[in-house]
Amino acid sequence: MTDNNIADKEHNVRKRNGSNRKRPPGAKKPVKRGRGRKASYNVTDFLPHIAVLAVILILIIAAMVMIHKWNKGQKSDYDPNEVTTEFDTEPNDFIVPLSSQEIEGKTDDGVFTIMTLGNSPFADGYPNNNLATALAEEYDASVINCGIDGSYITCLNTEYSEDDPEDGVSLPWITKAIETGDFSIPEAAATKMSDHAVAAVDTLKNADMSSVDTLLIMYNLEDYRDHRPLGSESVTDITCIYGAVRSSIEAIRRAYPHIRVVYLSQPAGGVTIDDFFVDGDLHDIGEGVLNGYVTFELEATAAASGSFIDIYYGAIGVDDRDKYLVDDYHINDAGAKAIAARVHKLITPDL
Repeated sequence: MTDNNIADKEHNVRKRNGSNRKRPPGAKKPVKRGRGRKASYNVTDFLPHIAVLAVILILIIAAMVMIHKWNKGQKSDYDPNEVTTEFDTEPNDFIVPLSSQEIEGKTDDGVFTIMTLGNSPFADGYPNNNLATALAEEYDASVINCGIDGSYITCLNTEYSEDDPEDGVSLPWITKAIETGDFSIPEAAATKMSDHAVAAVDTLKNADMSSVDTLLIMYNLEDYRDHRPLGSESVTDITCIYGAVRSSIEAIRRAYPHIRVVYLSQPAGGVTIDDFFVDGDLHDIGEGVLNGYVTFELEATAAASGSFIDIYYGAIGVDDRDKYLVDDYHINDAGAKAIAARVHKLITPDL
């Protein structure tokens, strides 16, 4: 091979390797990296990922612990045989004492005198009614009993009609007669009701109201049974529970401010209608359950500045019916004594 051929071959080799390329002044010679060489990493590059994984792991462990505790539960202290009053309903009593101005001028005759108005609670066994007797014994008082069987709290009509004589002896017309002294409507109505009604109205008409210290009002389930309305737009609507109670108490207080008027609610009970037993605590037969009537009576009494004693929750409740009621309706002797004791606890002669 000639010298020229050898020179040409070396030239070609340098051309392929780029050895004949010139670098700019000051440029560094490139570093050649071999194939398959692994890049180096710093541990701090992985710290954020490690922190996230640690948090997730902690959350998973905490959730597992909570689920385990929830599934395991804890021992309860509940004793199904324990008798407790922790969840008993409190009676809704509303007691208003008379002011010194209201009793000013009243002569103290030394006898505590109670007058009673209502239907079966004061009419059963008339004139030997067990509740009137229990009150007389509890207070050592004189009781003027004017309860009328078949009467109502409310009236069917706003104006008296001879076609509905029970209206004339019901609470609004009886209290209107007490206020005005005109007993013509109660007397006419009573003659169409019964001899008992006639006697009760006569007793009321001839009573010395100046001697009366406290007037008690108590009715049974008749208004509930006949689904008389609870209220209307008029607060003096005597066809509704609210209006009848409020207007009646206001009438007595206008005429005789020295008399303390106390309204007693119905006891818990029931009544048979068309061979079907209606439980006042459970059945809504048109105007709500019996407790709804008690609530409206309370509100009306309070609005008229009377006192209210909750017999429904305070003396003869749902759990006491077998002990204190006959046929789940009429008050027996034990029930009468329970009511008298409850009244005496809240209403004392000196208040």
